[in-house]
This record gives sequence, C-alpha cells and structure tokens, in this order.
Amino acid sequence: MDESSTLESASLTEQLVLLGLVELNHRGRTPAQPHELRKTCCTQLPSDGDGVVGSVSEADVMRSLYQLEANDLVAEETPDTTSPTGKGRPYYSLAIETESILEAVDDQSPLEDVVDELRES
Repeated sequence: MDESSTLESASLTEQLVLLGLVELNHRGRTPAQPHELRKTCCTQLPSDGDGVVGSVSEADVMRSLYQLEANDLVAEETPDTTSPTGKGRPYYSLAIETESILEAVDDQSPLEDVVDELRES
C-alpha cells in the first residue's frame, strides 16, 4: 500500500494522533512521548462533541502509534539516556511530510477544523 492510501485508510484516532504530531512538530517539540501527544490530541478534539471521538486515552494513542509505526508513518526513537521519570520510554516523530498528512484528512472529517488551524499556524 502506498503512503497516500495508507493515510486515507487510517482510523479517526490515528488521524488525530498524526495531527497531534504535526502540531508538536510545528512547535519544535518532536520527538514527543505519548503522554505529551495525548495532551495535544485532547486539545484538538472538536469542542462541540460531534460524537465521533469523545476522548482519547493514552492507550488509544499508544495503539495508534503502534499501527502508524507499522505503516511507516511515524518513527519510534529510543532516548540515549534513561531517567527515573522517563524510564526510557520511547519518543515518536513523523516519518513523512506534514503536508501529506494535512492533504490526506478528508474534507468531511470532523478533524477538518484541526487541519485548517494547523495550516494557518
């Protein structure tokens, strides 16, 4: 499967995780740990409660990251050092161009507003 079709077949949660990484990348905060990514994803959720995505747990983010990594859309990076608080947990970054992600999110998606905001930033 090529990159475009892989992106188009991504679940809504996987799309949200990718958009979270795009936002963190724009802010120069990648690679990022899953808990940081979850916070970003929660702020991106539509506030009117479209009912499609109610909330995102860290487990949802992790499952999405595993799938996205298997599809070569994100890259896992192991830290050089470990600390008692980080415990050597992996960091994640985008493995593809941000524009590819923004173009792949369907116009009918409830995440369309998130894409618009990311393009404006």
